[in-house]
Amino acid sequence: MSEIPEAVRREVIRDIYRKADELGWDGLSAVDRTAWYNRWVDDKELGGVLTRYMPRERARMWIKDVPMKHYNRARSGIGPYADLVGTPLPSAYDIARIALGEDWSVLGGTLQEKPNRCQVTDGRRQMLMIWGSPRNLKSLVWAGLNARVDGLPPPVAVINLLQGERLTESEQQRYERVCELAGLDVRVITTRATRTTSANREAPTLRLPDG
Repeated sequence: MSEIPEAVRREVIRDIYRKADELGWDGLSAVDRTAWYNRWVDDKELGGVLTRYMPRERARMWIKDVPMKHYNRARSGIGPYADLVGTPLPSAYDIARIALGEDWSVLGGTLQEKPNRCQVTDGRRQMLMIWGSPRNLKSLVWAGLNARVDGLPPPVAVINLLQGERLTESEQQRYERVCELAGLDVRVITTRATRTTSANREAPTLRLPDG
């Protein structure tokens, strides 16, 4: 896909993210998402631009496999397209403060993805915070198990619901039981996307102490 000029590529991705935000992408069914991929290919400002550089069907695949594959990570401030998101989700710093408390901050240089995770501290303790949606629970648990095997700080799994999403009492109990059996602390929080400036997206981080 490198034949797309970088400036064009980024502008198309920015437009796709804006449209996905307006549609409430997280709430769309797989059928609805497929329909919108097709509509975007037919949109002269999106597909009309992409088809200058690739066939129509390839343009549809590009939309699905490049910008939209990174969409939720970008909204969390992670990955190559994070600066193209207009309505970001809470950052790792925000998640830490909501899930663990006001004293917790992210340790610089520890942020990773697939799943989202980073080391956090309150100045006395360190933890490995792993977060994602309920459908990502398997990945959160697996990352937590690997963290324990690798001798990383104690893992905490944060199940992040978006505003409007709900867990039944039995679902929450099941998720908590799964994490308990895996030796993970677990927190369930609800957040929402917020339109902010890039300056407000810069979350404070801490550095690991020497030694």
